[in-house]
Amino acid sequence: MKDFYHKSRHLFRLVCLIAGLGLFACGGNEKNEGAAYRPDQPIELESFYPKSGPIATQVIIKGKNFGTQADQINVYFNEKKASVISSTGERMLVLAPKLPGEECVISVSIGDNKAQFEETFDYIVQTTVSTLVGGTQGASMPQGTQSLSSTQFADISETGLAIDGDDNIFAVFKNMEDGQYRVYMMNEEAGNIKSIADFDVLVTSILISYDYISGNVYWAHANVGYNEYGYFDSRSDFVQVSESDVTYDKPLGYTDGMTSWGGRQSFVMNPEDGKFYFYTNEGTHARFDPATGKGENLTSNIFKDAAGDVRGLVFDPRDRNICYFAVKGQHCIYKHDRTAGTCTLWAGRKNTAGYLDGALDEAQFNEPCQMCADDEFIYVADSKNHCIRKITLATGYVSTLAGTAKTPGYANGPAENSTFNTPIGIAINSEGILFVNDSQNYAIRRIATE
Repeated sequence: MKDFYHKSRHLFRLVCLIAGLGLFACGGNEKNEGAAYRPDQPIELESFYPKSGPIATQVIIKGKNFGTQADQINVYFNEKKASVISSTGERMLVLAPKLPGEECVISVSIGDNKAQFEETFDYIVQTTVSTLVGGTQGASMPQGTQSLSSTQFADISETGLAIDGDDNIFAVFKNMEDGQYRVYMMNEEAGNIKSIADFDVLVTSILISYDYISGNVYWAHANVGYNEYGYFDSRSDFVQVSESDVTYDKPLGYTDGMTSWGGRQSFVMNPEDGKFYFYTNEGTHARFDPATGKGENLTSNIFKDAAGDVRGLVFDPRDRNICYFAVKGQHCIYKHDRTAGTCTLWAGRKNTAGYLDGALDEAQFNEPCQMCADDEFIYVADSKNHCIRKITLATGYVSTLAGTAKTPGYANGPAENSTFNTPIGIAINSEGILFVNDSQNYAIRRIATE
């Protein structure tokens, strides 16, 4: 049976908390036996316990003049607001919020009346891996709308993930049973998965990516010879819409007429100009405008050495003129500075597969695939090392976020003990939760740092 999802786990904690401490809550609120808050008197803080813990830790705060109306009391761990469960006027029960910082100043306020502790609360950061959907090879591919908890896939997914502005997760799976690729949309909060489109597998594979401007998720054919593209309309229940073909200003080159040799394996939007960018397997660099269907071949000689199955592409959140792309076949990541017109090896060792954490020029990867980023890190699905890597942008240091390096498997739990089997896709939602296309486990996994 799968792990509980992040929200379900916290709801379970909260139910247990309320049930186990019902007398505490009732004594303060329902019977109103505690002392009422007096705005003419200061809030006094005496102690809190425990002194450390992770998200949702039950913290008891002792003091005076809290009042008994929990919804009127504001408790902060640094800048993050905590949930106040109950108060008797001299004792409060609160839950530690998510990621407030490792050393937290706890403050209490009611209206303009404020106080804070001098002693700090030590917040324990935890990274856990669970399964969103799948995990065991099923007998057939799901169709229509089904529950995430009961869905299994008969065939694997070979491409990356996309997440829209409403945190819907999109993935493309093979469906060899009827000769198609099938696109699925998953909603964790609703707990369901829905098949939204089928594509002919004999034509080409399908790539997906999020459009920051329209809010839709776009699809495109992988092979250069097929320039058709379209989107799933978020305003009309994600109905598939075809936008015809991209028209490029110059041909996208490929070898000996074999379009699959020059294929693109990922494309991503630059939110500053609203255009999708990609690199083909043979080093072509191009972009297209989804609003007009006009494409530009941006190739120059600096990309000739960057060929070899480009599976990941991400723009630097600090400077959108810089993009990084992972070349699976070369086991490394390149940095393309579009302003300077340079393309240089950024992380990993070219044509050297391996596993090593450390500085950018020392680190090693083994067939890196899709990448995603937040304000601090770039995350890499390191497929043949069977783990998720993290690159700190400020320091240029490569570390392992989740998975057991070079050990394929299927285990949930603490990130350092978890296992994956050929993770090829990764995307991040608005809450900073990572979702991983764990292809050989027939699963979409989730990584939450709390």
